[in-house]
Amino acid sequence: MSLLTFRFRQSQAVDFYWNLELAKRGSLREFKVHPNITIYESAFDLFNPIHVGHALSLAKALVLDKRAEVLSGNTSLTMTTVRDVLQCYQQSMQVEDYHAHCWFKIRLTFDLAVTRIEVESDDSGKSFVFPCRCAATHAYGIHYEHPGTIYAQLDSALWRAGTRWCPRLEDLSEIKLVNVELQTKR
Repeated sequence: MSLLTFRFRQSQAVDFYWNLELAKRGSLREFKVHPNITIYESAFDLFNPIHVGHALSLAKALVLDKRAEVLSGNTSLTMTTVRDVLQCYQQSMQVEDYHAHCWFKIRLTFDLAVTRIEVESDDSGKSFVFPCRCAATHAYGIHYEHPGTIYAQLDSALWRAGTRWCPRLEDLSEIKLVNVELQTKR
């Protein structure tokens, strides 16, 4: 089960009660940490499309609350990234084959510039399928001559982007089926 957990404090803010109503759509718990301080924690199952919608609504509502936290397992995430990834994940749930939505081909280059995103490559470069459009700007630096494996570099790029927690990225071994083994075009 893939859970996303939101935490926020009771406050005098105008939108607090709206945030609390949104949080009730998940698994809500409340903790009294001080007579005047209550912490609310709401968890959402990301394999349930209805929960994804509710989690997205809460992420949008909490995005400006600087004290709000969001966690996937024990990993702390930024609210804006969670909002963006949840929007992308929800869109991927709308299509028949999520691979068409999420995955794209990148070409590995020798320069230090950002790896270019390409649909077709007509030169003899090495390429593979990258599994996350949201992480596109973090796909740089992946290179077949790097001391780390392509899988380790891929995993690192997804962590840098803050998208590794997305349920679509749970099993990276599936990428083998789509040409992660580097091939030289002839």
